[in-house]
Amino acid sequence: MTYSNPSRFSVAAGRAAITGFLLGVGLLLSAPSHALDETKADLRLSVSDDFVHARGSTVVSARYGGAWGARLGFWARESHGESSKAHFFAGIDHVWTYSKWRAGLGAVWIDEVNDLNGTHLDFDVSLGYDLSSRVFVEYRHHSHGRKLGISKDASNDGWNLVGVGLIF
Repeated sequence: MTYSNPSRFSVAAGRAAITGFLLGVGLLLSAPSHALDETKADLRLSVSDDFVHARGSTVVSARYGGAWGARLGFWARESHGESSKAHFFAGIDHVWTYSKWRAGLGAVWIDEVNDLNGTHLDFDVSLGYDLSSRVFVEYRHHSHGRKLGISKDASNDGWNLVGVGLIF
């Protein structure tokens, strides 16, 4: 695998590693009030930015549900590259809650196939933390799983979204 700009790849990999490390430390240091519990139904609105492959892209999304939920979202601002063009997505996911942490796994359908998602149907992986009863931060990743052997011919840089949101 060759990269035309190794410093850009190194910066992106470094940011992802630092983000993962900080989230892991936060999980270890958080004092859980209870183990995996019933995730209550709520409405979560968020605004996220891609920080790796499509800098400048802003996604607005809403998720409603408890452990199982539905998500809708749209790109409020796209990066300047035509290769990352997308308009909206819809999906379902399952979320596991541990204290103030939320980890999710699901699927999203993205209206445009591009260099980032590669296919319309993609995985949706998330990790979030509730800062209070009304505010949360989260990381979301959308990709089709080429590295898992799925759709090997399609490009798959993936969307890497970091955002903040409100709980209703």
